[in-house]
Amino acid sequence: MIYYATFNLKPEDVFFFMEYLGGKQCGDHRAIAVDLRRRGIKNRLIGLLHLPIQTLFELYDADYITSGLDVLDDIVVFGSSLAEDLRQLGYGNKVQQTFHYVDTHYYHPVRKDVNRAEFVVIVMGFLYRNRTILKEIVQKCPNIIFELFLGNNNELHSFFAECRNVILHRFVPEAELHYKMQHADVSLSVMDDTVGSNVITTSLACGLPQVVSDVGSIRDYCSEENAIFCKDVDSFVNALQTLSQNLTLCQEMGRHARKKAETISLEQSIRWYRNLLFSDATIKYLDSQ
Repeated sequence: MIYYATFNLKPEDVFFFMEYLGGKQCGDHRAIAVDLRRRGIKNRLIGLLHLPIQTLFELYDADYITSGLDVLDDIVVFGSSLAEDLRQLGYGNKVQQTFHYVDTHYYHPVRKDVNRAEFVVIVMGFLYRNRTILKEIVQKCPNIIFELFLGNNNELHSFFAECRNVILHRFVPEAELHYKMQHADVSLSVMDDTVGSNVITTSLACGLPQVVSDVGSIRDYCSEENAIFCKDVDSFVNALQTLSQNLTLCQEMGRHARKKAETISLEQSIRWYRNLLFSDATIKYLDSQ
């Protein structure tokens, strides 16, 4: 890649690293960016950071992080909590804050059977989730069905196996997960932290009220209109029982969830990135083609 960049790069070309400082499993984009600068390449470098600042410092030492951020021209983030942490590190002039987009054409609500007896809560996602608190919530809501998507982690499956009101799922095709979201009543996210969550955005788009931990950047995506914010087991239990006993409220919050998703749709995101990457003249030219 460095060989190609050295001999084929145009001055207007931009490098956009989609998993910058994303962990060893994502490839070392930082090394590429640093090497480009060492070779004297002056093109614009943009890095998208997904991980909370605490996680970054758990994965890397401070010099590795700051030297990697120093070579970037822009740092794109999906949440205000990470944006603020980067400002505290001295990178406020580089931070570009946007939203985790969602495809609102694919993810959309469907009409549910209002006469069905079961109230279904869907639980998705692995990163920064508190499984111990989740299990307590499940055990204190025996009248609610919880659909848990736990991937292929056998230890987690065993952890919840004794809960009779739980349906356990391993990795499933996207279409099946989509169907489950559309036919659930609420999305539950018991999180230790969040910056921008695919689980939150897709379930919003499917018209699901959110019962969520009040942490990180969650309020960038959720509001009192579409979510109930929780701090402990009892507040989660109260939130779920309130919604299960008031379907009118649940449906109203679901409508607001969908409205929020429409403001962070894929189309809106494409426009944001075009404005970040291109000049007004270039955008006008692209639109004319």
